[in-house]
Amino acid sequence: MSETTEAFVHPISETIRVHAMTFPETIEGSSCVNRAFNAGGKNFVFLGEKDGEINLRLKLGASVPESENLAKGDSDRWQVGKAGWTLLRFPPDNPPPIQDLQRWVEESFHLLAPKKVIALLDS
Repeated sequence: MSETTEAFVHPISETIRVHAMTFPETIEGSSCVNRAFNAGGKNFVFLGEKDGEINLRLKLGASVPESENLAKGDSDRWQVGKAGWTLLRFPPDNPPPIQDLQRWVEESFHLLAPKKVIALLDS
C-alpha cells in the first residue's frame, strides 16, 4: 500500500476521508484504484471515485441487517457479502446520510483495527 494525500474531487468523499483519518494510527494509502484507510496494519475502509460514482467498501457487523434491507431496495447501489464486507456505490449528489456513512466507517474500524489501536480511543 502506497501513501497518498491527494484530495478527492467530490466533497462527500473528502468528508468520509477526513472522518476515517480521525481514528488512531490511521494512514491513508492506495489499493488498486481506491484509497485504503489502514489502522494498525488492517484496512478498514476503501474509498474511490470512478465514472461519476463514489465507491465505498467497508466491513459491517451489527449494521449488516440494515445494509441488507437497503440492498434489497437498491441492489445496484448496495452489495452485502457473507463476511459483512459491504460495497456502496452512489452518485456524489445523492449519497446516503452522512451520519450513516460516518457510523459505518466507525463500525468497520472497530471490527478490523487491532484491540491495542481501538484502546487508544479511550486514552
